Amino acid sequence: MTSKEAKEILLLYRPGTVDAADPLMAEALALAREDPELGRWFEQHRAFQAKVRAGFRQIEVPAHLRTSLLIQQPLRPPPLGPVRPVWWQNPVWLTATAVVLLALALTGVLLRPHAPTRFVNYESRMVGEAQRSYRMDIVTNDMQQVRRYLASQSAPADYVLTPGLAHLQLTGGGRLTWRSHPVAMVCFDRGDKQMLFLFVMKRSAVKDPPPPTPQLTKVRQMVAARWTRGDNTYVLAGPEEADFLKKYL
Repeated sequence: MTSKEAKEILLLYRPGTVDAADPLMAEALALAREDPELGRWFEQHRAFQAKVRAGFRQIEVPAHLRTSLLIQQPLRPPPLGPVRPVWWQNPVWLTATAVVLLALALTGVLLRPHAPTRFVNYESRMVGEAQRSYRMDIVTNDMQQVRRYLASQSAPADYVLTPGLAHLQLTGGGRLTWRSHPVAMVCFDRGDKQMLFLFVMKRSAVKDPPPPTPQLTKVRQMVAARWTRGDNTYVLAGPEEADFLKKYL
């Protein structure tokens, strides 16, 4: 994970929640502890969040709000007997509750970071899935069975295999999800008990799909080739080796 990728993930961090349990978030937090520059940025980001929250806590109840709420109260017939007042029906409590809810709503809108939708975020998440413990939904060496299964799961099944991949032993596939978009995963045995993972997603799911010409990069201690063909984007990830593009693309 690069420092830039970690920043985009840490923008989603909410202190005191289960966010730290997410594997990607945990990795980004660990990198922030190891990288001084990233650590300083993260502290500044958290300080800004705390300052904004503190500002909302200082919001005073508008003087006219209580009157407005009382005016909107419907007229009711007089009670037939003594009625014990309920604390939460007190106009003062209603006013305070309205202000608190308004402050919380505004805080959520202002502090909610934009979810990363760039291709590198998708690529990093998919390679991370392969590294942690990939789970094939279907185990077979029949590509037509894999395509039928993926199509039944609304995942891209119209992917085009490169000549290098077409000669490898298929082991199976599965359906993953990225930001509610279905992702097709096709797994190959490269011949030395090492796996290659092909991830296919619609190009419209990211705002910056890769170009048609394959590009090679290193992601999470693995190498990954990325390219776009037709309506699909492709990521091929596997252990680092010489002539990766030449052998498999």
